[in-house]
Amino acid sequence: MFAVTALLVLVLFALAAVSPQTFVYFCLWVLTIPYWWNFDVQITFSTPLGPMNLIAMQLFGFLGACFAIVVRQIDRVFEEIKLYRWHLIFIGFCLLSLIYAPSPAYGIRTLAKLLGPPMFMIVVLLTIKSPEELRRAQNAILGSGVIILALALIAKALGARAVPEQGLATIGPPGMGPAVFCAHMLPVSMLAFAAYLCERKMKYLVLTVAFAISIAVALQRTSAGALFLGFSLIAFFATRGIARLVLPVAGVMGLPVLLVFNDAFRKRMFFQDKSSQDIIADPTSALQSVDASGRFALWDRVLRRFFDPHPIVGSGIGSTQDLLYSANRGQGVVHSEYVRLLCEVGLLGLSLFVAAAVAYLLIIKNCVAHANGASQRTPALAALGSLVAYLIYFATDNGIDYVSQIGIYVFALIAVAVNAGRLASVPSPSRAEPVVADARPFPNLMR
Repeated sequence: MFAVTALLVLVLFALAAVSPQTFVYFCLWVLTIPYWWNFDVQITFSTPLGPMNLIAMQLFGFLGACFAIVVRQIDRVFEEIKLYRWHLIFIGFCLLSLIYAPSPAYGIRTLAKLLGPPMFMIVVLLTIKSPEELRRAQNAILGSGVIILALALIAKALGARAVPEQGLATIGPPGMGPAVFCAHMLPVSMLAFAAYLCERKMKYLVLTVAFAISIAVALQRTSAGALFLGFSLIAFFATRGIARLVLPVAGVMGLPVLLVFNDAFRKRMFFQDKSSQDIIADPTSALQSVDASGRFALWDRVLRRFFDPHPIVGSGIGSTQDLLYSANRGQGVVHSEYVRLLCEVGLLGLSLFVAAAVAYLLIIKNCVAHANGASQRTPALAALGSLVAYLIYFATDNGIDYVSQIGIYVFALIAVAVNAGRLASVPSPSRAEPVVADARPFPNLMR
């Protein structure tokens, strides 16, 4: 498997050098596929940054390839990042926290995870600009979802993968558990749903239903909630009149009904055996027995250890991972990125993260407001739903770690939405000239 990872990294660098556009398509089509499915991914190899597994090695190779593309257009990069200054400030503060982090090695690795998605976004902004290129990028995102879902269904049919979780069979391809599977399916589902509402083509409806059902079957509660809210936002901005309220209302009413009357979801939700009658008769008691899979105790532990002593600036980037990996207790992540940020970069770092998230939402909102036609509205709506779902996913899972499963897809959609919006302000060229996006920031984005 080490040889396969090394070959993949070489391919990434070769594509970055020869054809940055092909590099983007390749990453979107291939990078999320768990090729290590028959290999213990927890096996580590000695490196200058400490022991790293295959996924970490792939991440650093991916970052290096992105940097190779970006450095060749460094003058345009400075122009692009003006829109995303809050994200840059947040990462800059995380970098400064290395000064007091307990483990520079784990700190650098966490920084690499934080840098991966925005670096890929910059690459997409620089290289994917014509209408045809933007369409290919969206097809690659949808195609990756089809591949992962097909692998999951084939594996389930063959009995090659059945991840038991509290006695319930869940879905996920070999090497990719249900939480990671749902992480990838969220932005893919958002794009399929946005494409259907904007283009009204049956193939997008079929994909939307298939992707959404796969998330529901995986029995991941936060992912299901993120799916409902993301779809609701897309429907609200894509439709008019009473239709824009149907999905949000159905979501608000549907989730409680699902938890009360669906045996699988109810057993997944509560650590005690609660019947529908028990929940209806005493909802307060039911809420007190919500099964968080040990997260509440873990959050309390790490907050006391890292946040309480340094609430403003935290204990340094990578500090929680250093503790959990060193303890060798089988749980290397906090399972809440907001708790992780509080512990590692404190209230100041979390505030900068929130500021960056709000800035992105404003950018995407303006893309939606100024979109003209399906080619611009589809990626803008998909980016909006995906980013909101991504932020919800952060609440109870380690989305920062899933760079190649969800991070690059959310930020690729943001870049596609921005470049699609720029095309609206480009004068119609002659037939001999291809249509490409203006290199300057979209003029109406931050008004």
